[in-house]
Amino acid sequence: MLMRNILKFTLLSILLFSACKKSDTAEEPKTTKTGVTVAGGNGAGSAANQLNNPSDVFVDFSGNIYVADAKNDRIQKWAPGATIGTTVAGGNGRGYGSNQLNNPQGIFLDKNGTIYIADSGNSRVQKWAAGATNGITIAGRSSPTGPVSGGGPDQFDYPSGVFVDASDNLYVADEGNHRIQKWAPGATSGSTVAGRVRENGNANNLLHKPKDVYVDSNGAIFVVDHQNCRIQKWAQGSTIGTTVAGQNKPGSAAEFLAGPTNIFIDQSGNIFISDLGNNRIQKWTPGGAAGITVAGGNESGSGPNQLSGPTGVFADAAGNIFVADWGNNRIQKWVQ
Repeated sequence: MLMRNILKFTLLSILLFSACKKSDTAEEPKTTKTGVTVAGGNGAGSAANQLNNPSDVFVDFSGNIYVADAKNDRIQKWAPGATIGTTVAGGNGRGYGSNQLNNPQGIFLDKNGTIYIADSGNSRVQKWAAGATNGITIAGRSSPTGPVSGGGPDQFDYPSGVFVDASDNLYVADEGNHRIQKWAPGATSGSTVAGRVRENGNANNLLHKPKDVYVDSNGAIFVVDHQNCRIQKWAQGSTIGTTVAGQNKPGSAAEFLAGPTNIFIDQSGNIFISDLGNNRIQKWTPGGAAGITVAGGNESGSGPNQLSGPTGVFADAAGNIFVADWGNNRIQKWVQ
């Protein structure tokens, strides 16, 4: 079980379309805008100026860029304009210790600079206070001997996305269990707020490998329903979701998604989506029937107008878009 979980994301670029092949023939939308590299871009590696399959990105109010550097089992912080990053969590080899991470996939920062990490290979969520050298497990079952994955209310099976609301409730995209879990502050177990444990499908009460979660100010839960190629919105307390982006099947036209992995929602309610299979970032306005390509969409590649398997997205207050460009081992900034 553990080895399968650790390999899931590594094999993503090979297996992506086994269940999510493009089905339409419309031309993929293009964008003439180009991005600039603000972190990494020096080949895959573990040096301070390198990244290795970055899976998520978060930008704080000071413009510091935080990167889930998955293959390096660390979180890197890049100050504005810096050419190298500093390790702020993990980076002590792959492992289960309190100072270690195992293939981290998702990150979130609160207003105090505390980092919440989906420590995917360890089936747990770690909380690292600013400046700390060790993390503490705040969700997931711990064991002195290693990860304990499963479908219990205190367990995860490859958690891949995290979000913390204004009341410090933790939301986790529990990918392998096909559900979203909510953990109240200090709780020892979570409650399912979207999907059903160990049951996948495309009905409106089900999810299939959810990879990320975002909660708006009204308590509505937005879920990246990866294998169903859609974004689902679950109203607070609802037992079913509604599709707000995608067509419940893969494609490359503007109204489709193909293997989406990550979302960010701005103050206007615009949804930014890492559309991994289409190598683009899509922006969906509230109530929109189709997305607009705001980054990439020019086939897979390493050019300044291209992306290669984008896995994370963040939009700052100025509307600039930051992308974890997984296949190119870099973070790209697209000025809007």
